[in-house]
Amino acid sequence: MIYQKLDEQTLQAVLDILETMGEALAHLQIREDAALRQAVQNGRLEVTAALEKSVPLEQRIHVSQLTDEDWLRTAYFLLSELSNPFCPRNFVDREFLTLLEYVWSHSEKELVDTMKSSMARLKRISQDGYRNFVRYFARFPLWGTLDPVRKDFTTLELRAAVLKQHSYDFLWLYCRLEDYFSRRTLLAILKNWALLDLVDLQTVKSIFPDYWELDIFPDNKDDFFVDVGAYNGDSIEKYAAAYGTGYRKIYAYEISPDTCQQFLQRITTLGLHDVTLRQKGLGRVQSEMFLNSNTADSSANQLSQNENGQTRVMVVPLDEDLEDEITFLKMDIEGAEQDALLGSERIIRSLHPKLAICTYHGYEDIWKIPVMIDRMYPDYQFYLRYYGGNLIPTEFVLLCKPPNS
Repeated sequence: MIYQKLDEQTLQAVLDILETMGEALAHLQIREDAALRQAVQNGRLEVTAALEKSVPLEQRIHVSQLTDEDWLRTAYFLLSELSNPFCPRNFVDREFLTLLEYVWSHSEKELVDTMKSSMARLKRISQDGYRNFVRYFARFPLWGTLDPVRKDFTTLELRAAVLKQHSYDFLWLYCRLEDYFSRRTLLAILKNWALLDLVDLQTVKSIFPDYWELDIFPDNKDDFFVDVGAYNGDSIEKYAAAYGTGYRKIYAYEISPDTCQQFLQRITTLGLHDVTLRQKGLGRVQSEMFLNSNTADSSANQLSQNENGQTRVMVVPLDEDLEDEITFLKMDIEGAEQDALLGSERIIRSLHPKLAICTYHGYEDIWKIPVMIDRMYPDYQFYLRYYGGNLIPTEFVLLCKPPNS
């Protein structure tokens, strides 16, 4: 990519404005202040005007639609890109850049229109595939609704918005990933979102069981393993099958009473040692929430503040609930991962456990969760692995490996 570089005086002025904006936003998180809010808006306009001299921002990413926090982060990523432009070194890099340029050169409406055309093509090729695609979003509404008969294309609009507004987050993540298998995985997911590509996802599916990537995490010797979203114990069973019983202790968190019973029966049958089940949810702060059961799939049960839920569930920060020195943390909790990570920040900052975090429960998790973890501990090595099918990308996991592990 070719950019017109900022002169040193302009660059320093932009950095000063961004630093001031960051301080103002930190204050605004504590208390709203009209003067500070206006200062942030003025700063946005000044930075946008400066960067527009090098990059056609509004065409590329629709700056005006970004939140203040998202714009601040994106501006820093842009400055980094201007200083050290992404230069493709191989066919994977070139294909990723081609996808970015496609997103940058089309409006959100044009992106959605292409997605609709891809759906129509799928319908012509495979009626079953088309029906399964539409039905999936009715069963699992985390990604928005889709009902072509009623002209409801919300999930496609969400895809287009995240692709357009967060393209520089995706570029940052692509460069942040440790290996080209991870980068090809990210590319395959984004191509499916943008173009309904059904080919590339088949080529990046991991050969290992979900979460347990032996090339990244080769053993579990002396692990204090925490399984958040343990469901019926299936992931712990695969953990033990992959690594054996060399762990020291396992803590399992699950919210559904029925699933907890299934969990205990499975663990008893397996005869695994030192496994503790906690019927709790994890979050940023302690609270009481209610279980909303998913009738289509109990593994997709969620917590909400809606008192129509029949079962009360205590939610706690992991930082306050465990005292052991955790070495491995896995999360698969149906969209609550961001909140749970905020409640695990002390553990991540101080202990740097291995992480296996699902990032597919909504269109923003794939970029936002890596950003969150990078801020907590920037020395992690990031990997992305995929375990799903080729129609709709689900079951992809961010794996974070601490140095010297």
